[in-house]
Amino acid sequence: MAYTSRQWSDFATAHVGASAALLGLVFVGLTINLREVIHSTGLVNRAAEAVILLGSVLATATAVLIPGQPRGALSAELIVLGVTTFGVVLLLQRGITMQPRDAGKGGPPPVSVLIRRVMGLGAPALFGLAGVSLAATAGGGLYWWVPAVLAAYAGALANAWVLLIEILR
Repeated sequence: MAYTSRQWSDFATAHVGASAALLGLVFVGLTINLREVIHSTGLVNRAAEAVILLGSVLATATAVLIPGQPRGALSAELIVLGVTTFGVVLLLQRGITMQPRDAGKGGPPPVSVLIRRVMGLGAPALFGLAGVSLAATAGGGLYWWVPAVLAAYAGALANAWVLLIEILR
């Protein structure tokens, strides 16, 4: 079960829908505070990171749903999506400890930086691990995809929370 995508179609279908719905909500939510967001590179990067993380769930779930796809092709797709997403998120997170939280205050709280790093970089690392494990047919296979999806959701929702609520405080 861990090394064949056939039995993962219900999970993948659920997450195609969930990630697409959350992507739409993030875009709608961004319009609420758009003026504040576009005036800050840090907030623009957070918005992009939320979109990228949700898009990675959508892309990986779509890859799993391709009918009759060989295991090797799916594992390569998961690895490429994981590596690419990791690189983009890492780029978006550059300098996050130096971004101002509020005028006159230091950078973001350390717990915020930790959550952003762990979830934002952990999700794509786990997508890649799922792909490597699937290719090797050892070590858990697609079961690594589950925590990857959850980490991507957590990272995207944490970023969305900051964009919708925290910037108004």
